[in-house]
Amino acid sequence: SFSADMRCASVFGVVASASAVTPVQKVVQLMNGMLEKGKSEKHEEQVQFAAYKQFCDDTSVEKTRAIQEANEEIESLEAVIAKAEADISKLTKEIAQLDEDISVYEGDLKAATKVRKMEHQDYTETHKDYTESVDSVDSAIALIKRKMYNKKQGGALVQIVQSPLVSMSDKKVLEAFLATSDVGLDVTAPEAAAYEDHTSGIIEILEKLKDKFEDKRTDLEKEESNSKHAQGRSI
Repeated sequence: SFSADMRCASVFGVVASASAVTPVQKVVQLMNGMLEKGKSEKHEEQVQFAAYKQFCDDTSVEKTRAIQEANEEIESLEAVIAKAEADISKLTKEIAQLDEDISVYEGDLKAATKVRKMEHQDYTETHKDYTESVDSVDSAIALIKRKMYNKKQGGALVQIVQSPLVSMSDKKVLEAFLATSDVGLDVTAPEAAAYEDHTSGIIEILEKLKDKFEDKRTDLEKEESNSKHAQGRSI
């Protein structure tokens, strides 16, 4: 039985020896395992790198395009700024010129207003003189026609004689009439007839003077109206 046991142990030892892994085989197995693991990790890294590289490429393209668009916008804005600066310079000069023109215009307007005021004052005074002269002529003619003219009432005719519009010849005739005329309501028929003969020429002179005064006044009014309109257009 001992020998039988020995034979069984020997058989089991051979089988065990046949199924055992040698150290070299173990090393080879470990290295193969590490190789496969390394290949797997390498593949994963390659995949990650490819994805990251694609991201970087896409980002680079996007950023490059964005930079190009930004540069183009910068160039466009610089052109706009340059034009705006040129416009500012031009408009500044134009404003300065307009300020100068306004200053000159205001000075001219002030001077023109002053002159116009003086002209209107002269017009008012002269128009008043012509109107008073017309009224004096009417008054003198009315008195002469009513045979009521006398030296005491000679003020109207004296004013007419002093007018610069009266010619020297007419002035002498009127002054002579002023020196001799003194008629009342109690004159006789012959005296009245002589008075009418004497005054007919005086009345004719006065009527011509009245027309002259009225014409001058009308011309003066036209000049005043034209001056007023001219000033209105210049403002």
